[in-house]
Amino acid sequence: MAKAGGPRTFKKKRNEHYQVSLVEGSVELRKLSSPEYGPRGHLHYYYLDEADAWLSYEYCHCDGGVKRLWANLGGTRVLFEDDRHTIYLHNPFEDQVILVPVEEFREVDDALWDASDPSIFVLLNTNQIFVYVYAAVNIHSSKDMLISKALEHMNVEVAVKACQHSGNVKLLTSLRALENLEEYLLLRGYILALSEDTDAAEASFMKSSWPEVALELRWDLEQWDRAIALARELQSPLEIEISKKYALVLEKQGDYRQALSYYEQYLKTSTLDTEQRAVAKAGIARTSVRLGDIWKGKHLVTECSDSLLNRECAKMLEGLNLHEDAAELYVLDGQVENAIGIYLDMKNFPKMHSLLEKIESPKWYAKYARALEAERKLTEVAVAYVKAEDFENAVRLYLGPLRNPTEAFSIIRKARSMDGAKLASRYCKNKGDYENAIEFLMLQKRTEEARELAQQQDKMDMYTEHVADVASEEECSKLGKYYEAMGNYEKATAMFKRCGNIKHALKLYQSWGTPEAMEQAINMVGRQRDEGLTNELLEFLTPDLESSNKSSRNLFRLHMVLGNYEAATRAALLIAQKEQESGNYKIAHQQLLDLCKVLKREKQHVPYELSKQLMLLHSYTLVKTLIRLGDHKSCARLLIRMAKHISNFPAHVVPILISTVIECYRSGLKRTAFEYATMLMRLEYRNQITCSYKRKIESIVRKPEKTEEDETVTPCPFCKQHIPETQLECPSCQNNLPFCIASGRHLTAEGLTSCPACKFPALLVEFTRHIEAEKSCPLCHEEVALSDVTGKPFSEV
Repeated sequence: MAKAGGPRTFKKKRNEHYQVSLVEGSVELRKLSSPEYGPRGHLHYYYLDEADAWLSYEYCHCDGGVKRLWANLGGTRVLFEDDRHTIYLHNPFEDQVILVPVEEFREVDDALWDASDPSIFVLLNTNQIFVYVYAAVNIHSSKDMLISKALEHMNVEVAVKACQHSGNVKLLTSLRALENLEEYLLLRGYILALSEDTDAAEASFMKSSWPEVALELRWDLEQWDRAIALARELQSPLEIEISKKYALVLEKQGDYRQALSYYEQYLKTSTLDTEQRAVAKAGIARTSVRLGDIWKGKHLVTECSDSLLNRECAKMLEGLNLHEDAAELYVLDGQVENAIGIYLDMKNFPKMHSLLEKIESPKWYAKYARALEAERKLTEVAVAYVKAEDFENAVRLYLGPLRNPTEAFSIIRKARSMDGAKLASRYCKNKGDYENAIEFLMLQKRTEEARELAQQQDKMDMYTEHVADVASEEECSKLGKYYEAMGNYEKATAMFKRCGNIKHALKLYQSWGTPEAMEQAINMVGRQRDEGLTNELLEFLTPDLESSNKSSRNLFRLHMVLGNYEAATRAALLIAQKEQESGNYKIAHQQLLDLCKVLKREKQHVPYELSKQLMLLHSYTLVKTLIRLGDHKSCARLLIRMAKHISNFPAHVVPILISTVIECYRSGLKRTAFEYATMLMRLEYRNQITCSYKRKIESIVRKPEKTEEDETVTPCPFCKQHIPETQLECPSCQNNLPFCIASGRHLTAEGLTSCPACKFPALLVEFTRHIEAEKSCPLCHEEVALSDVTGKPFSEV
């Protein structure tokens, strides 16, 4: 057996052959399909070399076929069982087969070899275990005297047999390789090498046809000086590799100067590839550092860009007490923490700080801070403690020697530091800063103590501010009652809402009664969606609805919050009516426009009454723009529309009628001018006409002219029936017609657009003319770019 792990082949059944191999201490069994491995009952032993496996020994068991076998760990002994369930031990080196006595039990279940002693094995079945010891030789054996004599006479065959009989497996393996060697000098050299006569073996190899074996011999023996000399003598390409290996050996042995010399010689070789050159440079770098040439070593380390080399050289420099150089290499390798540790030991705080900024490590910042504090650099220490997340020590310094409580408080609030808050609350109480003391007591969850301090020092507002977000329902209820008793409805309602007592909060809002209170009450009820609360607030707002515009606005907001758009519309119209009665047409206009926009956004129908009221108010605001644009005819038509609904403008009846008379007369609508001039001559209006217009109006009445052009007609967008362009009801299809926000006319089916801001429709030509002149939408007054005005079909507007 040449090597442990060699395959063994055996036949388990008729026409079935198996090969057994020992692989990493376990036996592998492989079935062989070809019958060429021998007849039934044969065991085959193979020698494994680096090239291929070849049959080294064969044993034939004549008493029957082999059913099972068990090899020891080295493959030097084999137990097998034949067809008759008989157990044998086979020693291939002695060619010896021994019957193993098993009379005490009928059949063997399994066998095991001792892992540490190849001569001990056990046989076992279900109930019993038997231990055996095998002794191959005894004190009278003389086979090792025989091996030496055989080798002395170069008789390999006899030496092999002697090795087999003596169990010298190691020597047997080597001799097997020499059995077929015919050249005398080579054979002689190998035998001398086995006999450890190295110089004689080298001489014999050098005279043979294969002198390179002498070089291999010196290499195997790691006799590097002689190996290099032989490589040079033989001009072998192995000289480069041997030089490298020798340099590595010298470096490990501590002979750095000679190792450096070999590394440098190795580097000068012209045939080296990139990897080989890197090995040489790394060796030169290490040995240079060992020899004190630090600059050269560091330069090569930087050039090599090898992480392992960086670490090796950094450790060398550290061992040589060249700490700064070592730190530079650690940084180069990305091992910043090692460099920081070195700078900390050196107390080189500036460099340590510059590296800490790269890694932001709380652990190292803590060490840095403690080291600085020993040096009494307290400002830098406090900053370092913060970065180390050691907020207690940072607060201690800012409240103590640094005398900067503002910074201490800022750190506590940002970090929510309990330990820092403990220091701060004590500090603030001592200084009489009770507001901050309460805050920091609350941060520590010392609620009772904070409340007592707040009551003693009349700082309940501060206590409430900090406790509100974390207080229990019971605590919030107590605070609500406290503030209610103090008449502070704002804080009381806030506390009752927090504890869920919404009904009581609503009563307090009603008692409070300010616009802010009503706004909050409306929002609260809207969020709750509780019918009882809603009805209660409605009952509170409704009685004063007719007399108070404020109540109408609150009612409108409530309906909007609740999504009751129909009720909100009624409220909005009532508000607008009251504003109109007061002459606040702009406010009324904005109120109705906002409601329309909400309804459109929520995809709700805009009621006709709302649209009509907005149209009348918009006609009023549009008149001034049309006068500026010089479109007196359109202005006259809008004034006629307003005059027909003059009751909607009770505060400006006379001015509107005067404007109607003047613009109609100017535009050639003299019959209409006469009608409204006659109306102004009534007793209730006559005295309100200003002097500048009175004579003109009287003249129109005295000398009536009743000529008038008919109004231009345009098609209805729904039924295409032609109707006057300012008429907003179609007599044919009975539809209420949408109006143009730029001219006040009804829309047509074509030539339309809409405002990019409020989305209300307009005639494209009129809206474009208005934007060119005014730069903003005539309805919502948002700025509009002319490039954003595009034509749209009637279905989109």
